[in-house]
Amino acid sequence: MVGIAVPAPRATTEGFLVRAEPWLPLVIGFAWWAAMYPGLFGEDSLMNLTEARNGPVSVWFTAWWIYLIRFVTFGTRAIPLLTLFGVLVLTFAVRYWAAACFPRGRARAVSVCLVCATPLVGALGIQVRHDVEMTAGLLLCAAAVGRAGDPSWPRAVDVALLVLAVALIATRHNGFAIVLAAAVACLLMPGGALVRQGLILLIVSGAVFAGTLTATRISGHSQIADPLGAVEWAVTDISCLLSKKDVRVSDAQWEFLATVASQTDWPQPNACRSMAKELFAAASFRREAVRQHPGQLLRVWLSLALENPRRMVQAHVERVRIFLPPFVAGLPRTDNLPFIHSTILPNDLDLEWTFPRVAGVARLLARAWNALAIVVGNAGLWLIALIVSARMIRASGPALRVTILMAVALELTILVAAPMSEVRYGLFILIAGQVATLVTCFEIFPRSHAVHTAARV
Repeated sequence: MVGIAVPAPRATTEGFLVRAEPWLPLVIGFAWWAAMYPGLFGEDSLMNLTEARNGPVSVWFTAWWIYLIRFVTFGTRAIPLLTLFGVLVLTFAVRYWAAACFPRGRARAVSVCLVCATPLVGALGIQVRHDVEMTAGLLLCAAAVGRAGDPSWPRAVDVALLVLAVALIATRHNGFAIVLAAAVACLLMPGGALVRQGLILLIVSGAVFAGTLTATRISGHSQIADPLGAVEWAVTDISCLLSKKDVRVSDAQWEFLATVASQTDWPQPNACRSMAKELFAAASFRREAVRQHPGQLLRVWLSLALENPRRMVQAHVERVRIFLPPFVAGLPRTDNLPFIHSTILPNDLDLEWTFPRVAGVARLLARAWNALAIVVGNAGLWLIALIVSARMIRASGPALRVTILMAVALELTILVAAPMSEVRYGLFILIAGQVATLVTCFEIFPRSHAVHTAARV
């Protein structure tokens, strides 16, 4: 009698995951969208959708982002298509990027699927947040540019994905700066190892800027960013600083600050935790005074920092604590802003859950991730994890090196100019760091276990 070899269940499962890796993340993303159809909508989401529906198009979130919303939703007639687009393009980008950075196999397949199944990708992906689209664009860009050394590059798919990446990166103001900084870093790398990648990134950054500028002009604006939005971080720093004791403020500094808001409205302790909403809502606050003189406000910020260096550093570090490694800004705090919407706010866009019971269960995962933000949402922690993981598994391919340079550039931009400690600003770092860490764990621990087993034998 001939025996029939039956593969072990574990091997069969692993083989399925490896074969299904190209499409399984998309299924996972679609499952999140279907469970919480039509998606998750908070204050920013509704602002974007209302602006896309009724106009006028502003540059607070970039004009291109509003035009992209109109295009994907057919003029906001099919809003669920936007959340479906977001989660599918993000899950696709995560897998495509991982395929460019790590070898094919169980470790990569499981890591990609696990991260896509978390609320970090699944729940954030079904929100109207331009952070999602920009992150997907950066991942696609890093992967496509990283393959520039291949003999067959550029293929038609590489060019198409770079064009898509440009369209996605342009949805946020800092996307251009991140790509440009990474390009310069590539060109300055010792030995010229990434010169080709640096030149391509320069072209990508130029295309992003050109697209942003074109959309800005079409919308009727002359500046690509609202001047108030550009210095919002400095306004919040000053508001937080003035809420502290023993702060020196000169008469000349108060003379300008008084043109923006009253002396009693400027100090806002909550500005140290999030954005200075109380200041912006104060009757004395004059937005136009900031818009007309953003340079003067920055000079006042600088003079206050020079006169109160320790206090200003404390204020700024406290505001951006979620982007810093644990304990750099003191003991980790659990009162971080929720970075994942877990509901649909009341609205006049007829948005409500189709399956409220299913969505009610799924939202518990999103709320759990919000509660764990000090770990799963710490950009500084996961940037370190990304770099350490790359060294541990000796992954030094161009795509991963470009990713690290982009992650460092993103970290620097949000450390300086983030208006509040919002986890989603570092989404690119979080996804790349968590996938790389999981791949490292799945690669090293089984290998170490096999070595110890062999030694005992």
